[in-house]
Amino acid sequence: MSIRHGARLSPLQPETVWTLEAGTLVETRGKAERRFPLTSLTRYRLALGQDGRRRSLLLTFGWRRIVVVSQSYQGPGRFEDRLASFSTLARAVAAVGADLSPKARFGVARIEARAALTGMIALTTFGAAATLMFSLSVGMAAVGVDMTARMVFVLLLLLAALPWIGAGQAFDPHDPPADLLP
Repeated sequence: MSIRHGARLSPLQPETVWTLEAGTLVETRGKAERRFPLTSLTRYRLALGQDGRRRSLLLTFGWRRIVVVSQSYQGPGRFEDRLASFSTLARAVAAVGADLSPKARFGVARIEARAALTGMIALTTFGAAATLMFSLSVGMAAVGVDMTARMVFVLLLLLAALPWIGAGQAFDPHDPPADLLP
């Protein structure tokens, strides 16, 4: 017996069907089929949408990722809620994935503050390098070094804050959060 969940992701694509069969998650979209053995599962992230109804599941298999959604597209601004089949599939993938891949990490994605902070770090680094380069090119080395030093100080503060921002709370894969998977 296999567990099945399907959703239409956009008007231009056929319905995507995810099936869990014999320790493998199979994603079928039209005639295309991708297989993901749960023995190679590295991360399981469950997220709740901003509207409070939409749920999504991000599964990482090494370098490959797959996203499973709970709502199916019906038309502009209209979605069909398929939470029952989504919850069944998400619970089954968590339980089987935990058994087959004991090193996998299971967590709930709440706020993506870590990704935002990483983006700020990248922009600050680019800005400091550009400031130094442009100031050197116009012959104002002292001003450029002074401004770059201040930007690097802010960059160091941002880097120091990065480990303190949690990546989401972990949960027991055999007992996922009931508020996200009813």
